[in-house]
Amino acid sequence: MDVDTGLDDAVAIIMALQSPEIEIIGITTVSGNVTARAAALNTLRILRVMDKDSKIPVLNGASRPLSKKIVHAEDIHGKKGLGNIRLQYDRTLLQKRVVFSDFISETLANYRKGEVALVATGPLTNVARLILEAPNTINSLSKICIMGGAYGLASKIYGNITNYAEFNFYCDPKAAQIVMDHAYSGIIELNVVGLDVTDKYLRIDEGFISRLSSRQCKRRTREHGYNSEKVPAIVKSLLRYPLTKFGKFDLPDVFAVAMLERPDVFRFTRGKVEVIQDDGINYGHSRFVKGSQGINEDNKTFVATEVTSEKVFHSYVFSRLCK
Repeated sequence: MDVDTGLDDAVAIIMALQSPEIEIIGITTVSGNVTARAAALNTLRILRVMDKDSKIPVLNGASRPLSKKIVHAEDIHGKKGLGNIRLQYDRTLLQKRVVFSDFISETLANYRKGEVALVATGPLTNVARLILEAPNTINSLSKICIMGGAYGLASKIYGNITNYAEFNFYCDPKAAQIVMDHAYSGIIELNVVGLDVTDKYLRIDEGFISRLSSRQCKRRTREHGYNSEKVPAIVKSLLRYPLTKFGKFDLPDVFAVAMLERPDVFRFTRGKVEVIQDDGINYGHSRFVKGSQGINEDNKTFVATEVTSEKVFHSYVFSRLCK
């Protein structure tokens, strides 16, 4: 996983940890919601409370974007990125390697080509750097699942940091375009989900919190045994901050995990993603050009257009958070 661990990344990491279908073999962090360093420490906090901090290596990745602007979202996620929740961590577990591409190469060395996927829930700086510095390494992945952009496909939403740009792509549009171009050449498959889908199909409000406290959720946690109510309690604590501050919240990053584990819940269309890098009101805007409109036949970019069953998707989310 490549993350900028704020509140939604934290829930996405928890969901991946809870999955019987996914094994996280490493986590890298990038500047986005908070600094890359803060994101790494937040990741260690989440892993520790889930009893996984000594089992999954965490590396502090790119501290600056390839683009010229440095943007954070501390007003949304809190000063340290996890709202006002206080969690312990072990700083000594943070990986001391300097070269990001070496860390990825060494991590993948124990796996066959196509056995490992990458889930990216933050700006794509690290992924773009890997393409530029070690293309053979990234090409050994089975696919990359990305939360980024907004395409007006499932709903008429194009941005959250501006009217025209989604936060992850706005933080580093140059990196985003490098990654999109790599998939366009047909070398690696991308599954991309934008705000137009995530905003439509999962909205966090008091009803969501109530469901985490419901009898059904408690019954499911008891069925799974040890420390049964830990996960719902952590998630409720994480979400209390934005709900108190804003009254509602989104969890777009969990969709990136869902695309890996449950691609059957999504409908995709193939096409080309273009990201605006020029200064102006369209900076960071993502544009989607559908399949037949002059698109390279080798293109492996698949953008989510809808969730096929909202009920099934919600059931999947709560199956990961209620155990």
